[in-house]
Amino acid sequence: MLEKKGLCKLLKSTYPRGYEYVPDGSVLTVNGRSGAVQCDTKDLPVEAAQLIVEHVGYMPTEPIMVERGAANQTIIPEAAKMRLDFFKSDTGEMLRMKKIPVIFRDRWQLYQTDTGEVYGFDTDIMKVIDFKSHNPNTYMSANGYIGLWAAYGIAVFIAPGRFTKEDTEKLYHIAALDWEHQRENEDPVGNLSLFEDDDDVDVINPD
Repeated sequence: MLEKKGLCKLLKSTYPRGYEYVPDGSVLTVNGRSGAVQCDTKDLPVEAAQLIVEHVGYMPTEPIMVERGAANQTIIPEAAKMRLDFFKSDTGEMLRMKKIPVIFRDRWQLYQTDTGEVYGFDTDIMKVIDFKSHNPNTYMSANGYIGLWAAYGIAVFIAPGRFTKEDTEKLYHIAALDWEHQRENEDPVGNLSLFEDDDDVDVINPD
């Protein structure tokens, strides 16, 4: 599910501010500021592994924080466990989420949960996912902190963007328009299924 070019681009852009490389048995987590990738070590693209070696100076076997211009910092086991527990706990209760075919302000790909909440995700970060070859399951944590794209034992976590009240109202308006469009055209791949159980869901009011 990982798109190697997108992942390498994300590592390069995150490197100046730093990212965490956290191996845990056969599972590997690469954690940046706004997104993270979790997969079996064997599933990490070779190109991404080579870039990590370039950044670190070697292939780490212990949790490490790497940042351009700074010495590599070992992450103590307790802190590494907190990182991993964050993903486990934050994704404990998940809401199904579906893409709205709209990119907001040329940057934010819109998604909506089956309870009506609308979120925007940075399209540059989303390039780590190979949507052409795979159709991952997509969820949002119940607290709205992080989105999850998962398939074949690989998970990509992306934090949603933060918007002003005015922009939030626009997001919900777009979602409502898309819903109406799907209903009018009876499009089976659209968002109508999100609202089949309750046609009275208010998708206009962001509150």
